[in-house]
Amino acid sequence: MEFVVVTAIVAVSFGAAATWLLATRLPESWLERSASEGRYAHLGIDETQPDEAEPPRMQARTDARRVRRANARRQIQRAAQMMRTLRQRHGAQTAADCALERQDKRRA
Repeated sequence: MEFVVVTAIVAVSFGAAATWLLATRLPESWLERSASEGRYAHLGIDETQPDEAEPPRMQARTDARRVRRANARRQIQRAAQMMRTLRQRHGAQTAADCALERQDKRRA
């Protein structure tokens, strides 16, 4: 079991040392050449052009946000109106007053 642990530590250390050597010791000309040639050369370059469909998509997102906000405001306003109606019916009672009133109704 100890052999497996030691082997794993050696393998990780070798990988770290190899990565460090590649990153610090390669000549700059090789790095520049590899940025423009090879299998993975252009992976880091963003070559996408903005689509003509992007402005309508952005407008649709904005409109959807507006609709969600309007729906949320409408729900909040309904709840506030309901609370105002309840306060007008029962007056400005406290929660304790409401509880006492309910108990009185149950007893009667």
